[in-house]
Amino acid sequence: MRRLRNITGLLLATLVFTASSGSAMAQRTSQDSNKMKIILDTDIGDDIDDVYALALLATRPNVQLLGVTTAWGYTRERAQLAAKFLKVIGKPDIPVYAGRRGDAQIRDQYLWAKDYSGHNIKSEEAVAFLKRSIDQHPGEITLVAVGPLVNIGDLLTRYPDVKPKIKRIVIMGGSVHVGYNNQAPIVAEWNIKCDPRAARIVYTSGVPLVMAGLEVTTMMKYDAPHQRKLYACGTPLTDALAALTYLWNNPVPTLYDPVAVAYALGESHCEHEQRHVEVMDDGITKITDGAPNCTVLINANKDAFLDWYTDSILKSQKP
Repeated sequence: MRRLRNITGLLLATLVFTASSGSAMAQRTSQDSNKMKIILDTDIGDDIDDVYALALLATRPNVQLLGVTTAWGYTRERAQLAAKFLKVIGKPDIPVYAGRRGDAQIRDQYLWAKDYSGHNIKSEEAVAFLKRSIDQHPGEITLVAVGPLVNIGDLLTRYPDVKPKIKRIVIMGGSVHVGYNNQAPIVAEWNIKCDPRAARIVYTSGVPLVMAGLEVTTMMKYDAPHQRKLYACGTPLTDALAALTYLWNNPVPTLYDPVAVAYALGESHCEHEQRHVEVMDDGITKITDGAPNCTVLINANKDAFLDWYTDSILKSQKP
């Protein structure tokens, strides 16, 4: 009899545990369904702004960061850097996928992640992951591309059927009014110049496109007072940002990429205009006649943006 009671109690406990686990899982699924679904495509490891963009995306409570894809040159090493950063900041379950490999090397930030081989680095190629994710969530995913558009160009070329399934593409790239000095004439911005062919594929794809170009990014100098305020927090995330900025070896980062991320999050701190933008063979992006194919961000509020970025990261670090 005692044995029967023990078995019965064990069965009841198992049923209660299973029910509670199922309820918790259903609750998490419901919460995730209400979040913005984003994939970050990045050339992390060159300029430092990519890691600041990743920090922002990975810590936003209203975002489901489905994954990170790496583009341009040494993509496997870039994946190591992104994956270690995610592990250090407590987001080890966000997967990272390397894109098509090329010759462009990674800079000294890689020293921080050298030999990292965590489980969040996946063997599936970046384009296959992008295709699979978009098919699973048609009309829901925003692609935030803050590096050369190699992966996105490959995706749209290899799988043109995904175009109507992409919610929108937000890029950091291009220049239609100013150059790097925030004055005319326009120049070939780096991300577009690296692969004009891929950029042209994106701009002519018909997918809703937002362009955070030099008009709203080149003035975003992350000065010493903002850095001190951020780094003084002393969390694994802010310590990692400080270490990687030191390895980058430039005293003042320009937060190009976080501007694109902020817009994707609904925090634009700028105005916009609808334009038809064409990509030239040399990487110049020009406004030309034709139906608008791009939302071009303009007139950024620098001070408001830099304060917002700092406060957003610090808020995410509170217990």
